Amino acid sequence: MKIYKFGGSSVKNSKRVKNLYKLLKEVGYKNTLIVISAIGNTTNKLEKVVNKYFLKKNTERKISEIEEDHLKIINDLFPINNKINIYIKKIFNGIKFFLKKNKYNKYNFIYDQVVGSGELISTKLISEYLNLIGIKNIWLDCRNYIKTDNSYCEAHVNWTKTNKKIKQLKKNYLYITQGFIGADYNYFTTTLGREGSDYTASIFSYCLNAESQTTWKDVPGILNADPRFFLKNNLLNSLSYDEALELSYYGASVIHTKTLHPLKQKKIPLYVRSFISPKKKGTLVSKKINKEIIKPCFIVKKNHKLISFYMKNFSFFLEKNISDIFTIISKYKIKVFLIQSSSISISICVEDKFNNLNIIINKLKNYFIIKLLNNVYLYTILHYNVNYVNFFLKKIKIILRQINSDTAQWIIK
Repeated sequence: MKIYKFGGSSVKNSKRVKNLYKLLKEVGYKNTLIVISAIGNTTNKLEKVVNKYFLKKNTERKISEIEEDHLKIINDLFPINNKINIYIKKIFNGIKFFLKKNKYNKYNFIYDQVVGSGELISTKLISEYLNLIGIKNIWLDCRNYIKTDNSYCEAHVNWTKTNKKIKQLKKNYLYITQGFIGADYNYFTTTLGREGSDYTASIFSYCLNAESQTTWKDVPGILNADPRFFLKNNLLNSLSYDEALELSYYGASVIHTKTLHPLKQKKIPLYVRSFISPKKKGTLVSKKINKEIIKPCFIVKKNHKLISFYMKNFSFFLEKNISDIFTIISKYKIKVFLIQSSSISISICVEDKFNNLNIIINKLKNYFIIKLLNNVYLYTILHYNVNYVNFFLKKIKIILRQINSDTAQWIIK
């Protein structure tokens, strides 16, 4: 079986959904399972609904706006009074009802019950459209297959139960299912972390011993530099699993970090290809070691925070002090991208996607002098050379730098 994954950009409007149909006709879809993300920026919009809810603001108008966005696509693709309208209305009414009746005040739980709806809507819409125009498929509710614990927002997969469920799928069919979501033992929706749809695809690949996995993107493959920040970039034709893991670890957005581990274990090749130009080969990630000279790779992460800790009594940092800081950082799911320490301080560049950093600061401010710098950029060059380092030193004002034998990183404002 082949596994395909399509992100939100690939289905963001009716034109893109029609393009998905053309792509499947071109590359084939027999004995295939397709994982699809929420349409366009639906996830971001649903996150805003959750934030409004916690600010005790009215959420119904925002929910109705998101519903209208989907109805526009439906009206372009379906005849009047198609049954998909009923399903979509049911989902959005369910979100409104949940927020009205909910008594539980934990952000992560509410986030998963609301934001996870985006994938259910997109996959049902696309499944019904493909059936309508002649590509017969079976829609799967991923929550019946991806079984997790109740670590909401970053759920951990129960591989034994998940494997048992997924292995029940029969071959020689086309399946459409959701990325990003699963369900805990109480059947509450859980999510696997932002960009977790790639991870969902690799879970299915692992459990089904897939022939291959293909991630369809709006870029020609994995590039050595993010085109949003760098005008010049080159396609990486092939990467080993370890090389791709390194890129992902430092923040390259093309592949989700957790995606690669299941594929590496089963030696399943991963293709990253363009849904705009599906005839092009793209990038192959596999066990094969790349014998070509590795190109420098440029990664930029924005909206990060630089937090620095100093001892209050001007004494040295001890192992216990460092342990106390990182125990709390781990507890509140703060992702760390860079650490730099000295005898009297430690600085950490982090991503605070769950807005927990202020909680950490309040818990630690009695023990440390803490300085926080918001909205910093983290630049990383893998496989750098001296010319690139000198270029950065001349062109940008650097707050912090860290350079080792193969990696150079800078934090700038």
